[in-house]
Amino acid sequence: MKRYGIMVLALFTLVSGCTEQRTVQKTETIMGTQVTITVVAPTAKEGEAAIDAGMAEVRRFDDMMSLYKETSEITMINLAAGKRPVRVSPEMIDAVKQAAEISRRSGGVFDVTIGPLVILWKMRLKEGKVPSEEELKNVLRLVDYRNIIIDEKASTIFLKRPGMIMDLGGMKGYIADKVADLFKRQGIRNAVIALAGDIWALGHREDGKPWRIGVQHPRDKEKTLAVLELSDRYVCTSGDYERFVIRGKKRYHHIIDPRTGKPSTGVISVTLVGNRGALIDPLAKVPFILGAEKGLGLVREYGAEAIIVDDQGKVTSTSGIVLQ
Repeated sequence: MKRYGIMVLALFTLVSGCTEQRTVQKTETIMGTQVTITVVAPTAKEGEAAIDAGMAEVRRFDDMMSLYKETSEITMINLAAGKRPVRVSPEMIDAVKQAAEISRRSGGVFDVTIGPLVILWKMRLKEGKVPSEEELKNVLRLVDYRNIIIDEKASTIFLKRPGMIMDLGGMKGYIADKVADLFKRQGIRNAVIALAGDIWALGHREDGKPWRIGVQHPRDKEKTLAVLELSDRYVCTSGDYERFVIRGKKRYHHIIDPRTGKPSTGVISVTLVGNRGALIDPLAKVPFILGAEKGLGLVREYGAEAIIVDDQGKVTSTSGIVLQ
């Protein structure tokens, strides 16, 4: 999913203070958003080479998972929905398996087949409208992760119902994991991989201290909720400010409850911290939709830390987070 850079910068501010040659940083636009990679390496040349390899890895997965590329594997799967299984790469099998597992564990609160709802809302809001109840009812029939058939032996994925659309926009953490794995194989132990508001903090800064990432309040840019000191941890924020429009004095944002077909209400921001992007990224949608009390149960089950801000401004956090 696209996120606007100024909002990401407002939420996640790297404050490493490293200016020496060994710390190298580069930003590119990939997946419709800003991708920034910072690497600490013995030389600037090695750091630049690592960053270029990391960016190439992000582009490779974008080519595989983008809904907006005609030749992507996910496009091929979606076009064949209800018709035939599609042979895909082992990495696509792995990504969809992990997304389907979070869908199952969350009881469908996160649902990787939410694509038809996302597209419907985009179309209607662009027209200055909102979907009708009848439209939502019809489209909701297409949203059900249980209708994904994965055949690992044949390396195929099949969507059982015509019109189903998988959307891996909530799995950017999977891509960040792959870049982190690539760096480790190359001997790069200290880096920050930032895919918009999703950040892998690998190792430590040049001075040996943990990476420091500031989390700001979703409604007050002058207020910092927490400063996280992270080493080998992944942090992700979902918020109703990322993409939204106002219609009839009501805010319609991009995080849709798959059970109702409508944008969720009650929570305006969720920040999760954990040790695996492929888990933390989709998991962040769960407390956003369920609310702090119910959502935190699943978050704790996975050993993640959380900061949740509701629409009344109340901030709830797990015990491992120190609020400002």
